[in-house]
Amino acid sequence: MMELIDRYMNAVAQALPESRRDEITRELRANILDKLEAIAEEQGREATEAEVSAVLKALGHPQKVAGSFLTGQQLVNTELFPLYKQALHYGLILVFILALIQFGAHFLGSGDIAIAGFIFEIFSKALVMFASVTGVFYLLSNPVGGKPYFDPYQCWAPEKLPPVTRSWQRISACEQSVDFTTDLFFLLLLNYALWMPSAKQTDLVVRFTSEVEHWIPWLSVILIISLLSGLWNLVYRYWTVPKLVLDALINLASAVILLILSRASQIIVDTGNPLSERVDLLGIGNQVIGVGLFWVGMWLLFMTGWRLYRAWQLAR
Repeated sequence: MMELIDRYMNAVAQALPESRRDEITRELRANILDKLEAIAEEQGREATEAEVSAVLKALGHPQKVAGSFLTGQQLVNTELFPLYKQALHYGLILVFILALIQFGAHFLGSGDIAIAGFIFEIFSKALVMFASVTGVFYLLSNPVGGKPYFDPYQCWAPEKLPPVTRSWQRISACEQSVDFTTDLFFLLLLNYALWMPSAKQTDLVVRFTSEVEHWIPWLSVILIISLLSGLWNLVYRYWTVPKLVLDALINLASAVILLILSRASQIIVDTGNPLSERVDLLGIGNQVIGVGLFWVGMWLLFMTGWRLYRAWQLAR
């Protein structure tokens, strides 16, 4: 019985601002326990799990309940506000992916690391995405005639709430975004020959060395598995033992390959395209990339151990 209540409270807490979580969840828990106590007195026994589920169902979906405690939103009503934040989160992931693809294509085509252009693309696309998502939710919050277009919380049950028992099990939005977009970016970058038009490829001024190309299929398989794991995490946003073990194996395999590549004398070389200017400071660039690969590999080795430690904590 208490486990179901704990899962419900945890789900509500995730949709609340951190500064008010303790206050609101304490009040809400007391309200739930009062209702269950009234049932126990009326029935002359402890409330059953089905009765607990019915009480939680009557209170409403955790995001809807959390929204009822939030005030001050003008464009989006309180019930839809948690869903609105989720939409913005996924929209930012999409924006970051598109900007990274443009950045990678520009680098391969010119050899220029255009950081300023990358930041501008993210900023401009994020503004368009924010305006679009906000506009949609404004219409949903203020339907013509006052009748809601749909109820996003109608199909749910307390039993479907995630079995989160530790605070760190929740996968943060930042962690989701960085992992997913980075995996997709490098998968597209490594396999640019599969999606870039052949006419565009002839204009490239840099390419990967044969030593790197030897590892591309292996890295691609790892990245695809990591992307599928990322989609799994987007749907079920909490860590479990199988997820942690899988993530540890992905990190370990990636770390081994990156540490091997960090010892290569060259990562990228000039294509020798007579129609393009020679890439400046290519040697320095290879040194920077090699050092970067080494430290990323070391970080992934650390994360391998950390994920396995977390898995051991959950399995105890």
